[in-house]
Amino acid sequence: MRDSLTVVLDHLAAVRSGNPEAMAADYAADAVLMRDEAYRGRDAIAGYFTTVPERLGGGRVEFAEPRMEGEQVAVSWTLVGGPGDGTSGTDRFDVADGMIVRQTVALDGGDF
Repeated sequence: MRDSLTVVLDHLAAVRSGNPEAMAADYAADAVLMRDEAYRGRDAIAGYFTTVPERLGGGRVEFAEPRMEGEQVAVSWTLVGGPGDGTSGTDRFDVADGMIVRQTVALDGGDF
């Protein structure tokens, strides 16, 4: 079974790929993604991820090195290029049994 850090590293690689199905693959069936609203369940999370490439508008996400904060994995990020250029935040992941069970997004300012 993958440890928490490996799960999150795999998820970040999927985000870099731009493939929404790959982005959702590391979430448990009943996972929750907390962002501007709560996306509950892998299907809802996959639906959210289908919007990400268009919202990036040709920009990309640069991730800092993931770090453990107690039981959570935290990842700071910044958007480079596109309409959200300079937007930043930190995502915190709870992982259980090799799957993301909760992700909380904290934006540093505006959204993209």
